[in-house]
Amino acid sequence: MYTSAGLYIWQKRATLWKNIFVVAPIILGGVASSQILAGTGEGWAEYVAAGLALLAGFFPAIFEALGMDMRAREIGAAAGEFTNLRDRFRQLGNFSADATFEDLSPQFEQLMDRMDSVRQTAPPLPERFFEKGRKKIAAGDYDFKADS
Repeated sequence: MYTSAGLYIWQKRATLWKNIFVVAPIILGGVASSQILAGTGEGWAEYVAAGLALLAGFFPAIFEALGMDMRAREIGAAAGEFTNLRDRFRQLGNFSADATFEDLSPQFEQLMDRMDSVRQTAPPLPERFFEKGRKKIAAGDYDFKADS
């Protein structure tokens, strides 16, 4: 539960950074080449324009080097799988409370195999996002009152 909540929070942050790295070079390049700076007649304007153009060139390289595009997708996929597993374990516990060990064991093993698989492929969740997810859950989010 904590992992999926933390992954969703992390995905939102990663998507925000991804959008910044995609939009910022467009804006910086546009300002650098705009007639506003060129028309000032000031010597500093050329340096500002050159600096903005340089920054616009750095953003895609940094974005690619950090692998930010793929990371947001990986985080989202892992968050979805952890959420699905959380719900499946919860439902298995609720609907199979009276089941025998022999009846319950194959279903439980299947879910544990899925859990092992997602743990191997999921990016490691940074501690700060895990803590934010735990606080969100403690505040009452993801409360399954319908199961009561």
